Amino acid sequence: MFSVSRVSWVSWIWGAAIAVVITGELLPGNSPVLAWAASLRLSDKEMHFAAYLLLATIPALGFEFRKGIPSVLSMILLGVVLEFAQRLIPGRNFEIADMVANTLGVLAGLALALTIRMLFPSPHDATAPPAGRD
Repeated sequence: MFSVSRVSWVSWIWGAAIAVVITGELLPGNSPVLAWAASLRLSDKEMHFAAYLLLATIPALGFEFRKGIPSVLSMILLGVVLEFAQRLIPGRNFEIADMVANTLGVLAGLALALTIRMLFPSPHDATAPPAGRD
């Protein structure tokens, strides 16, 4: 079983990452933060993909696998909701392509986490029943 402190730290880190993404997606189009992000010369879709890859990887690696999967998949819903919310923000646009980039980021984050879990198995994720049970 995962220790309470590990799950707590992962929850805090994941929550902070979610807060950053929500803030970034709901800032007005003329905000200094978005101007800075544009100066990075990354495409909007690359930023969406990377943000949601991170949002998926954190719970997929940090939580017990069975409990992490719903958390990971909930990030797809978050991306859809935030994209619709952008319709209400001055200077922001609703784009289905952003939802696709978000979803691909989530799926890539899940694939990355699954690969890491296969390469570096944890005794906490063992699928075998505990000793003494049939």
